[in-house]
Amino acid sequence: MSNWTSITADNLKSWTRGEVIDAATTVGTGSGNVVEECIAAAVSRVRRAVATGNTLDADTTKVPNSLVDLTCRIAIYALMRRIRFPMTDDEKSGERGDQSDLNRIADDEVKVELADTPGGSAEMQKGNIVQTVGHVRQQTSREKLRGL
Repeated sequence: MSNWTSITADNLKSWTRGEVIDAATTVGTGSGNVVEECIAAAVSRVRRAVATGNTLDADTTKVPNSLVDLTCRIAIYALMRRIRFPMTDDEKSGERGDQSDLNRIADDEVKVELADTPGGSAEMQKGNIVQTVGHVRQQTSREKLRGL
């Protein structure tokens, strides 16, 4: 059995009321699939936290099995905010707890399962390249100004 798992819309359906996913599918606007975008963002967020003290899996769509529930909840909360679906007080509290858990993982207080296919500790995720335009290089530094 593998230690890391890819998150799908079916995983989200098992964690939330069905109307959230249905509403996201029908109400969601934009060029892509809103559910898949929220899943991808949640996976990236969890992997970013895990990368601090653990080895990531080479498959950038996978998270540790112990964090599947956390990843699903993060995706669901993001989805609810994105489609303006009302969150209960319990869900808001859960979101704060999940953020606290992510912070502990990022602070290297928690270790996760070994990666099925180790891919390094912090490989770059696929995404857009941003080029800085008009950036002024620093002309001085503390070292250059020392003694003045």
